Amino acid sequence: MTKIGIVGIGDISGIYLKNITETFKEIKLVAVCDLIKERALNAQAKWGVPKVYDTMYELFADKDIDIVLNLTRPAEHFDVSKNALLAGKHVYSEKPLAADLEEGRDLVKLAEEN
Repeated sequence: MTKIGIVGIGDISGIYLKNITETFKEIKLVAVCDLIKERALNAQAKWGVPKVYDTMYELFADKDIDIVLNLTRPAEHFDVSKNALLAGKHVYSEKPLAADLEEGRDLVKLAEEN
C-alpha cells in the first residue's frame, strides 16, 4: 500500500482528504502538516490521520511516507517539492508545478535524478 503525507491543509485539501480516506483504498494517508497547526489537527480529528508534523522537514523524514502530496500555495510549490525530492520522496503537486518555467525544469531534473 502506498502511504501519503500531505503538506498544506488549506481550502483545497478537503476533497483530497475525503477521497484518500474514503474512495481510494490502495493508498493510505499517514501524516499531515500545515503552517497553521490547528488545520492539521482538525484534519487529523476529522479524517483519522495518524500523524501530525510541525514542519514539512519532519514529514519528509518519515520513512513510512512514500509520496508527498504538495497542496501548498503556488508560490511555495517549488520549495516544498524540491525539499521533498531531496529527502527521497515521490511528489504529487497541485498545478502549477512551480511559479516559473526554470523552477519547473529544475524540479523535473531533480525528480529524474532521484
